[in-house]
Amino acid sequence: MAEKIADFELKHKGSSFSRDGDDNLVEKSNWESEGDMEIYGAVYGSLTVTWNINDPDVDSGEISWAGEGFLPDGSRVIGFQEGTWKKDGKHEWELSMRGRDSKEGNITTESHISLETLTWSGSVFRA
Repeated sequence: MAEKIADFELKHKGSSFSRDGDDNLVEKSNWESEGDMEIYGAVYGSLTVTWNINDPDVDSGEISWAGEGFLPDGSRVIGFQEGTWKKDGKHEWELSMRGRDSKEGNITTESHISLETLTWSGSVFRA
């Protein structure tokens, strides 16, 4: 089993929207921690989801994350992940992602977003 290296909770801080060349809606939602997280310090980042104009109410899809953390010692960590989301209730998403960050290397994340409370929580594991 993979080693858990951190639990996290992020709060939604806003979203931006654009259109890609295939007339899809590209949503970037911005998230941040409300204090220092284990391993990563204060965290800020964006989750990207693309919605098909012909099927905007799908039950699952692809996602990507790009973010950074500012550690208490003054150093910085950046990371990228890609994966999938799926509906897990009326206003809930379950997310599974893989990627890499500049501190821990290859990682996986299992998490959950509550769209009602605009809270994203989960765990990060060494891959």
